[in-house]
Amino acid sequence: MRKYKKIFACVILLIAIGLVTYNIDSKRISREENPIFVVPTSVAKDGGTTIYRGLGYKVIRWKMISIRQVDGNEVQGLMTGYEISTMFNSLNINDGPKKELKFVINE
Repeated sequence: MRKYKKIFACVILLIAIGLVTYNIDSKRISREENPIFVVPTSVAKDGGTTIYRGLGYKVIRWKMISIRQVDGNEVQGLMTGYEISTMFNSLNINDGPKKELKFVINE
């Protein structure tokens, strides 16, 4: 019986750590800061979009090459932004971003 209590305690501890790291990274992403409790898993060939994995969640750092009209001139830049999802509602990079991305002009 003692063995099951230890396993149960370890599972509860992992869930608690996952919730804490998700909340910290979610707050950092909302301030457009890099998440700290994730590991990069893949990079797309669209300008550098990166997928990160955390303990029970996924972060996508969008970085896509784009051309926009600025003052009547075509300007090349990057569409950037972050999105975070849990393992139960996982985002797919092929579906594109679900939120508005910020356009940054290349210098």
